[in-house]
Amino acid sequence: MKRIAYFNLLILLLLSCTYTNAQKRSYPEDMLNFEYPYFSTVNFKGVSPDITDFINSLMDEEDGMPMDSGGIIDAWRYYQQHGKQKPGTEVTIDKKNGYASITSEYTVEYEGGVNKCKSIFEMCYWNCDDGKHKLFALNHNFMVNGRYREGQTTGLSLSLYENARHIMWGIVEEELGLDVYPDTDESYEYDSKTGLNYVKDRKTGEPLTLNEDEFMRWLAEKPVVTYCLPRQGKDIIAEIHHATRTDTIRLVWDGMRFNRQ
Repeated sequence: MKRIAYFNLLILLLLSCTYTNAQKRSYPEDMLNFEYPYFSTVNFKGVSPDITDFINSLMDEEDGMPMDSGGIIDAWRYYQQHGKQKPGTEVTIDKKNGYASITSEYTVEYEGGVNKCKSIFEMCYWNCDDGKHKLFALNHNFMVNGRYREGQTTGLSLSLYENARHIMWGIVEEELGLDVYPDTDESYEYDSKTGLNYVKDRKTGEPLTLNEDEFMRWLAEKPVVTYCLPRQGKDIIAEIHHATRTDTIRLVWDGMRFNRQ
């Protein structure tokens, strides 16, 4: 009996330590500081906001959403008004899992050719282990003719939501472990006087001077990083798309930040 009592006491102590350590976890002070007007007020009914409340808060802010690539704003308004979406547009809302996506497919004519474009917005949130915050993510991937491309609005952005004051503000993704980059230097420069682009040869690293057509072919092979937010589960999948292969990285959520697997 004494052994059983001792064992039970040991289990209680371990659980107590685990709980205490979880309660001690917190974000750096500078991450919790924000300046007006760079935050959004999240309005909601009930105990806590759901995924649609977070999206609405961004739509209500003048600078909350990125440039309306792929018609995300119109698609969201149609959804809210129970209207019919434009052809090629699909809206998915999963309140149970805290996930939403807006996908638009369309064509664009450029220099006599027709390009098939696809714009994919994803949004989700996590409950943080400190019990004080939620983490909201907005992700945008863009494809042209079946290949991912970088754009002015593509990529992943994070916002931290404070439960007590119902406010949300943007934070630097790298501070939470989301620092996935291609392993190559893909910088380039454009000379407006000559109309030429200056890049590096991908194999040799030697400088190259390209005209517009050559540069567009070079740009089409530029490695692109994309993210896939979780509809189920909690981890983010990052992919680095090269011309001939795709590297996959799992970013594991530990309750406060992401760790590369």
